[in-house]
Amino acid sequence: MKAKTFFISCLTAISILTSCSEFDQLNQDPDRLETVNPGTMLDPVLYDLAIYNWQRYNSYTGELMQYSSSSSSGGYSRYYFTESTGNSVWNAYYSALSNIKEIEKQAIAYNVPNYQAIALTLQGWVMQMLVDTFGDVPFSEACRAEEGITKPKFDDQKEIYNNIIEGLKTANGLYDENTALNYNTSGELLYASDVAKWHKFNNSILLRILLRAGKTADLKNVLENPAQYPVFESNDDAALLSVSGTYPQEGPITRLQDFYIARNATKFFVDNLNAWNDPRVTLFTTPNEDNQYVGVPSGYETAPDYSVSGLNVTIATAPLKINLISYAEVEFIRAEAAQRGIITTAEAEQAYIRGVRAAIEQWNLKVPDDYFNNPKVIYDGTLERIMLQKYYSLFFCDQQQWFEYMRTGLPTIPRGDGVPAGNEMPHRLLYPSSLQRSNIDGYQAAVENMGGDDYDIKLFWQK
Repeated sequence: MKAKTFFISCLTAISILTSCSEFDQLNQDPDRLETVNPGTMLDPVLYDLAIYNWQRYNSYTGELMQYSSSSSSGGYSRYYFTESTGNSVWNAYYSALSNIKEIEKQAIAYNVPNYQAIALTLQGWVMQMLVDTFGDVPFSEACRAEEGITKPKFDDQKEIYNNIIEGLKTANGLYDENTALNYNTSGELLYASDVAKWHKFNNSILLRILLRAGKTADLKNVLENPAQYPVFESNDDAALLSVSGTYPQEGPITRLQDFYIARNATKFFVDNLNAWNDPRVTLFTTPNEDNQYVGVPSGYETAPDYSVSGLNVTIATAPLKINLISYAEVEFIRAEAAQRGIITTAEAEQAYIRGVRAAIEQWNLKVPDDYFNNPKVIYDGTLERIMLQKYYSLFFCDQQQWFEYMRTGLPTIPRGDGVPAGNEMPHRLLYPSSLQRSNIDGYQAAVENMGGDDYDIKLFWQK
């Protein structure tokens, strides 16, 4: 693992802002090349992506989508953003993509279709997070510096989605559950080399993308043909990556006190859990001085004069599991598809119940016996009810709460009275400013195609 981590560090140290790494120097090292196979980079890629996604929720999504609120007078709870807010997303995902494409290249060279399928799965997952953050981004020419393409063109976001979908469908056909991952014989980090679960991971990501893109016919086909398109069927299938907390799998936070100092749980987040008598409130937050769970209004103008709940450091303490995509999310996708009439409407309630139950149980918590008797929990036939529970299932799942809010406008989250007039939740983030120096032609073409490089520009799938 140490050798793998060193190798991935060499790759990620190379410049990213022109969209992916230059492999020429790497390929000049014959000793290192002899050690490379399609499985060499898999664990480092998975680990780095999981850690980054957790950190992204902790530093951005959680405050924006009202899990946490800092004592700062600015911040995401008041919709203050800078030109650099999206820089780490760009860097982290293009760095990962360069390594994933190398896995694909090696998989083709070694003629191992399962590794090629895994590479396509990971590419689709990473590219969607990139395009959902920015809109048009480099895709077809990304990670091709070794071919002399150092200023890749920006592809149209709809075309990227179409290509991601086709890539995931190709991967679905490549997975061979009867053939082992022969270069990760001791088991990779996510599924211990269980190809059947990788296959389900691929198609569960496909569901997420089809729903967001509004591809209802394809969505219906995948949901109704589990033999052809297997998806998650339980929490045992879910993409929850375990991090041990010991070197080299260190936890996502170096100083645990940084997780909770000067931060509190929000009223919106806590009030729903209290209304549901939900056991997650005791895991996600801490009681106040009166041993009650009370949140602070997000984006407040004046700090409350009562004691409020903090953030429970337990969820930041390794060993922990990091949510890449959960079984609960798959069931909420199924519930929404039924609620919208895409599949049999009778499936909506049972899918909703399975989703809620899975979202609680994935934290090793027990669903109270009377939980679904609560009028505020029972399925009421509305998309609002589905999306509110889905919001909690996406807890600490990269930027997915934000993406889903931009897609549906749900759940309805309150606007703080301290949010300045004119400040709004962004529909997208700005491109890194360095692109205007390193790839001005690509940047300008993207800006022209999208109608600007502003926070209020809606992506094609947004409400």
